Amino acid sequence: MRFRVTSSTLLAVLLSVSSISQAEVILDAGFASEFVRDGIKQSKAKPVIQLNALYSSQTGFYGGAWLSGVERGSPDSTRFELDGYAGWYYPFTSFLAVDLGYTRATFMGDAKASKQAYGEGFLNLLLNDSTTLGYRLADDYMGSGESLQVLELAQTINAGQFGFEFSARQYQYLDTTETVNWGSESRDDYFHFRLGVTRNYFDHNLGLSIEKTNLSRQFDGSTSIIFTYSRSFSF
Repeated sequence: MRFRVTSSTLLAVLLSVSSISQAEVILDAGFASEFVRDGIKQSKAKPVIQLNALYSSQTGFYGGAWLSGVERGSPDSTRFELDGYAGWYYPFTSFLAVDLGYTRATFMGDAKASKQAYGEGFLNLLLNDSTTLGYRLADDYMGSGESLQVLELAQTINAGQFGFEFSARQYQYLDTTETVNWGSESRDDYFHFRLGVTRNYFDHNLGLSIEKTNLSRQFDGSTSIIFTYSRSFSF
């Protein structure tokens, strides 16, 4: 469980499900030293609780829900983000697999927070179950009225109880306006880089990551070092 459920995160979770004998449901409960969403800080350097529930069938279909605390500071009243997701993972060969799905992000707080809800479809090509080439498209991103697309390249390496992730993502509005942009009306995109390591000890999961974007200070996307802990329960 990490900063947010993304394609590379889901891949790691799905692979862990397949490695547990007959397990189809996994619950994760824990915390993060800070919540970083798409490279942008969401909890003002404060720790937050994070929960994840995942159901995965032997046919490749899966679904679940992910929850994190949010603390953006006044006047924003958002307190939680709740994402529901569903998808289908299918290996064409031992080298190539596809991951296709949909996520619905909702935000809890006052009425203004609830208006940030949006849906996002995703399509990922997985090479050797370690390299992810991903595409996501969100309609009405964060209630902005504009669509946002995400291109992702991620590499995961599993070495015993350790896991390593190297990823780069480009976030780009399909159209920009005076109020919907990344710093100016001509700025439609930004990049997010992540380097992370996880350590599993029985049902305990520890994580450490470095997050970095090329956004200006107004978006609070500067370098972050994040520690996470979760306890897994399988059924």
